[in-house]
Amino acid sequence: MLLKIILNLSIEFGPIIAFLIASEFLAFFPAVTIFVVLTIIAMITGQIERKSFAWFPFIVGISIIISGSLTVILKDSFYIIIKDTIYNGLFAMVLIVGLFYKKSLLKPLFHGLFSMTDKGWRILTIRWTILFILLTIGNEIARVSITPKEWVIYKTITTLITIVFSLYQFKLSKKERLSGSSPWGIRIIK
Repeated sequence: MLLKIILNLSIEFGPIIAFLIASEFLAFFPAVTIFVVLTIIAMITGQIERKSFAWFPFIVGISIIISGSLTVILKDSFYIIIKDTIYNGLFAMVLIVGLFYKKSLLKPLFHGLFSMTDKGWRILTIRWTILFILLTIGNEIARVSITPKEWVIYKTITTLITIVFSLYQFKLSKKERLSGSSPWGIRIIK
């Protein structure tokens, strides 16, 4: 099970971490190219590992591939940077609508990973909504006020925050787990 968690986190965060590291040693556009290529590899690996279609990684991956490709082809950092504002803002709005209608829209996206009560899904949705709102505002401030190289530093900080935040959610999944799941509320596939 630990291997499954590590693999899922690698698929989720591996490409962005590689981008951030590559940005230290390469120019911005080659680093974005690495980001796009590793995102494609992560999407394929995730599909093989899950053996079923997962919307969340697909949406994330496609947004990176499109914005990253536009960035590299047009030699304009705007596209990869604005992606975070659009992506986080749209997810925040979708989750807010779901909360308004008393539906956890994260449940269909993460049901392959977590096995939690409806209360757990609602709490998870509220937490991610708040994070997406903060990330949207922060990225937009960064986009208009700092250089692309400085944005990579900002992106490093927000990625670390997101990783820690994601790991913290396992505490919730443990508390709100359903019977038949692992002690950490991870869905057990037989």
